[in-house]
Order: sequence, then C-alpha cells, then structure tokens
Amino acid sequence: MLTAVLHGKAGRVDIDAQVLSWRELFRAREDLLTSAFFGRLHYLSEPAQACAMALLVGRPLSDSLGALQDIQFWPRLKGLEDRHYVEPDVVLHFDKHLVLVEVKPPFGNDQHKGQWRAEIQALELQNEERKAIIFLALGRNVPTWKSDAAELESALSNIDLRVVTQEWQALKDGLSEVSQSRDARDNRIVADWMEAFRLYGLKDRPEPFATLLPLCRDSGADAALDLLRKPPKSTQWSPLISLAIEFEKDDTPWIFLTKNR
Repeated sequence: MLTAVLHGKAGRVDIDAQVLSWRELFRAREDLLTSAFFGRLHYLSEPAQACAMALLVGRPLSDSLGALQDIQFWPRLKGLEDRHYVEPDVVLHFDKHLVLVEVKPPFGNDQHKGQWRAEIQALELQNEERKAIIFLALGRNVPTWKSDAAELESALSNIDLRVVTQEWQALKDGLSEVSQSRDARDNRIVADWMEAFRLYGLKDRPEPFATLLPLCRDSGADAALDLLRKPPKSTQWSPLISLAIEFEKDDTPWIFLTKNR
C-alpha cells in the first residue's frame, strides 16, 4: 500500500463527503505513519534492528532488550478504574522488556504526560511476566519532557520503568547508519521509511561540504574559493560567477553550512 501511495496509484477515498487522495490521508493519519515504520521493524536483520532500536531508546537500553518477539498495534488495555480502556500505538515485546510507544506525527498535537501515565499503568496491569517497561514518546515532545519523565519514573517507582523520548527528524537522520548495511533487504526497508518520512515533510540531511570539492576542480574554481575565504575590498566577481554556473548544472540541493553541527 505504501508503494501505491508514494507513486500516486492508490486512488482517492470519500470520507465525510470529502474526496481525498491516499497521499493526503496518509499525511493526516498518524496511524499510517506508525504502521509504515513499526510494521517493517520485524523484517530487518538483527544488526539493523539493533541499530534502529538504539536510535529509538538509546544504546544502553537497546543493548539490554533481548530478541524481538512480537509487535502489537493499538492494543486495548483495560483495567483502569476511570476509563474503559486506553489504546497506545505500539507495544514491542522483547525477551526482557516491553517497549510501549506513543506516537505523535511530526506536526499536530504534542505529547501529554497524563496520557503517558494512563498507558503505562494499564500495560503494567497486564504485564504477567513482570517485564521491565520502557516508555517511548516518539514525536512532538514538549520542552518539559525531562521533568515529566523523571516525575513519572519517581511516581511509578514500584515498577521497573524508564521513560525516553525521540523525534522523527533525529530518527530519520540516524537511520543513515542502517542504510550503510550490506544487507540489501535492510536497505530496501530503510528506503521505504525515507519515502514515508518525506510525505510528512521531514528533510534530508544536508550533504557534507566535502562533497562540493569535485565541483571545484574546473578552471577558475581555486580563485573563486579564495574569494569566498578572504574577499578583498575590491572584488572581481567573475570567478564566483563561473563557479555558480557549475553549481547550477548539478541537480543536488546544496546547503552551505557555516558552523559545525
């Protein structure tokens, strides 16, 4: 389905008297982004899966997870006194941990501590194997997330809980490490993820400045670079013009970085 959406072949759908393309619908539904990402996690090789989990929850925690056993999407967790059920987005079942995921898309509503607490408590009520719980808030985290996480871990100290956060853009940037895998299957999965991320407006990581150097080997490029480094008071701009013409021939959207990231 994702392939059809990406290539404009999924058609249109009528919802509440509105005719929408599947591309528009995909962008409007966080559940589709959730399924596009986590639905492919199980198909990665073990090294690539370990890398993805390290990006999501951090290396120390990811190293302690064990093997991925199962993935539950939108489970209805019951048992709380003040509501019929709660419905977190994903529960990842590992040998030694449960990873509970609340997803917010790159734009839209923010994460909310009250929702975190209800979902954690509901999962703990059904945690028959008494596995340690890692709660992952993915996307749209508020500036107070550190204090919110610390407060929850303290308030629920009777269970083995860790609260972590991650943003979609940071996840996308970090997945470049997975894409360097020699496993062609992993590369195809990461390519699918990248296309899905672009639908949500996430930007590609800027090319390093070093990749500009091959374009600077033509006649006049050295003079142009000298002007960029130390422009004199009276500048002859012709070398820069010739360099700009070379850049214009290339379709790559170059971004000049003026300081270290």
